[in-house]
Amino acid sequence: MIFVFSGTGNSYSVAKRISDAIGVKMIDTAAAVRYKRFGYDAAGEDIGFVFPVYYYGLPSMVATLAENLVVRNPGRVWCVATCGEESGGACDMLAEKLDGRLNVDACYDLVMPDNSIFAFEPPTPEEERATLEAADAEVGRIIASIEAGEDGDFRRHKGDRDWREIYPMYDEQRVTEPFVVTDKCIECRICEDVCPEQIIKVYHRKPVWDEERCSLCMSCLELCPKQAIEYGDATVGRRRFFNKAYYERSIGIPLKY
Repeated sequence: MIFVFSGTGNSYSVAKRISDAIGVKMIDTAAAVRYKRFGYDAAGEDIGFVFPVYYYGLPSMVATLAENLVVRNPGRVWCVATCGEESGGACDMLAEKLDGRLNVDACYDLVMPDNSIFAFEPPTPEEERATLEAADAEVGRIIASIEAGEDGDFRRHKGDRDWREIYPMYDEQRVTEPFVVTDKCIECRICEDVCPEQIIKVYHRKPVWDEERCSLCMSCLELCPKQAIEYGDATVGRRRFFNKAYYERSIGIPLKY
């Protein structure tokens, strides 16, 4: 089984390819946390985790899953962190959160198009294409390593910054207050559908963020078909990005994991 968290599709596309190659099912991390589905019987099957890197660490929902997850009869355990440039301590943080209930046997990372639109300009189409082509080859190597049962730290993009110093900023900054809806909104409710945490509710035909904090995955903003959602002034005028493997979500069809 592969636990996957994805906001705009990078991690989903990686998990889907691995799932298809090795023949194991994907489990939606966000749904598992939302419905408190923390107990599983792996029946000897490998356990995988695929997730994006936020502030050199884990998305809040992945951290919550790792803190509460109990898996009986696990096989090998591996993780893949997708990142814009560096994966930092995300895999290390996962291992710590699992706290001996599961021991991570293999760690991988790979660079994907950066979707931190509140901090960086999204890649141009040319940059996006080049990054995805390089990632495609890297995923092939990761699949071969998983199938071979290799153990070890295979990260190539960890970087040398101290993730323990950077990550606390994530909890401070993952606030929903800056989200605004412009008059471009056509009341399609796609943002409500695609939010992994299901905290966006439509009241009087306009979306409202019902919680003070979210994972900051940017799914609502990046997948809005009219670019009607902004995160303060930081995202105004910037290109949007979502992985093409995630297109179903962009038209409001929840993906079946």
